[in-house]
Amino acid sequence: RRGRDNLVKTKIVKIDPKNPDLRILEEVAEELKKGKLVVYPTETCYGLGTNALNVRAVRKIYEIKRRPLKSNLTVIVDSLETAKKYGKIGKLAEKLVKKFMPGPLTLIVDKKKNFPKLTNLAFAFRISSNPIANYLAKFSKVPIVATSANPHGKPSIYSGKKAIQEFEGKVDIILDSGKLRKTKPSTIVDLRNKKPKLIREGPIDFRRILEFLD
Repeated sequence: RRGRDNLVKTKIVKIDPKNPDLRILEEVAEELKKGKLVVYPTETCYGLGTNALNVRAVRKIYEIKRRPLKSNLTVIVDSLETAKKYGKIGKLAEKLVKKFMPGPLTLIVDKKKNFPKLTNLAFAFRISSNPIANYLAKFSKVPIVATSANPHGKPSIYSGKKAIQEFEGKVDIILDSGKLRKTKPSTIVDLRNKKPKLIREGPIDFRRILEFLD
């Protein structure tokens, strides 16, 4: 609900990263599915998410982050099967998913027609190794936007406290699981051409990926 000053009433929920309350996560996943905006922990930094199939909700994320519409948003899915529903997963992608996911690797493949085209033709996805992010994807049964929870061009956020300072009044729910271990944002590899192309170096070394594929 937006008040007269255009702020959202943000619900802040403390959640144990090691032993999350699944009932709470089911409720939050239901809200996510409806297109509510949620800040949540991932295996790298805090993420800003919503139902990636809901174009209106995704537009709000671009607005909040002040992010140019031409830049792609990554999503978290719960499994290879879900990824195959929305992206064209070839043999190469399948091999990398089985080897490196759940984990901090994002793969870019061509999207299928049922994945909304907001800015381009890509489907950029990963399976998260963070239990909270993973349960949200499992319970909501939709791809969840997984862009880092920070204004465009600003540093990633690793503490619940900082996430609240930045996003209270802008999003519907903040899942505060305290301080995250500082990890680089995920490695991003584009698989839309014959050769895998590194877009961003992250925790998984690109050389390791190429050696594995060889």
